Amino acid sequence: MNIQQLKYFIEIANTNNLSAAARNLFVTQPTLSLALKKLETELRTSLFTHTDKPFQLTRTGLYLYEEGQKIVDQFDQLVVDIHNMNENPDEKKKQIKLGITTLFSVQFMKEISQYLSTHPHIDLVIKQDGSPYLQGLLNQNELDIGLISFPNLYPETLTIEALGTSTKGYNVHVVVPESNPLSQKEELTFKDLEGQRFSSLTTNFMLGRLLIDRASDCGYKPNIVLHNDDLQVLLHSVNKNESICILPIEYREVGKSDNVKWIPLIDKYDYFPIGIALRKDYHITKDIKDFIEIIKNN
Repeated sequence: MNIQQLKYFIEIANTNNLSAAARNLFVTQPTLSLALKKLETELRTSLFTHTDKPFQLTRTGLYLYEEGQKIVDQFDQLVVDIHNMNENPDEKKKQIKLGITTLFSVQFMKEISQYLSTHPHIDLVIKQDGSPYLQGLLNQNELDIGLISFPNLYPETLTIEALGTSTKGYNVHVVVPESNPLSQKEELTFKDLEGQRFSSLTTNFMLGRLLIDRASDCGYKPNIVLHNDDLQVLLHSVNKNESICILPIEYREVGKSDNVKWIPLIDKYDYFPIGIALRKDYHITKDIKDFIEIIKNN
């Protein structure tokens, strides 16, 4: 899902009419219809129902509309802010390449926006992915700095400074459909999860690796029916595929998770602290120092 698809969807919801929305967006009706179908396919859900009146929002459609409007507003404001900051277009901006996970990008959005508004000369290039993958990019000099989770997979070349802010890390939970007998449990271990169907993050993420490694330690291979690095897709898959999923409980505040229960996972790796990651040979500029200080204000 991209910002254009989101804008198309919101205009259809506002007009309740495909031809009117296409006219307002200056696109053809077939283009808009195809974009909507692609969006519903990507999200694996219907966003509109046509039973009583055309283009009435479903429950998931209403959630996407309400939360998506906030994202579009933030995006549009960000574009305006960047244009306003670009007082001297001939001046070449300094580029900083930041690696950050999807969850942390939401949790630290305020601080990142603050940094951009106070450092108009910086072109902040953001790469979102899992901590293991981002650590690999840092190790290969393809990123300047990372906001990622422990453990440090490259201790010889990288340093990770733990954050002592209000956001210090994430706690691992098992997301279970209410229809699953496991939903009656107050806590779970990896041994309890044997024989279950899993929707899982890939090994680009710490939790994707954790599932495979800890299941192996318990003597079984997890039956993974879906691999995906989109946390909302995984939550949707829990009910659709009658599976379970291992996710940070902190995502529950920003994600949509109906008819499921979040159960604490009791394990030696049930908590992952986060920190600022840099290469040991990296020269820390004033702009990088400023970024780190703003992040620590979270």
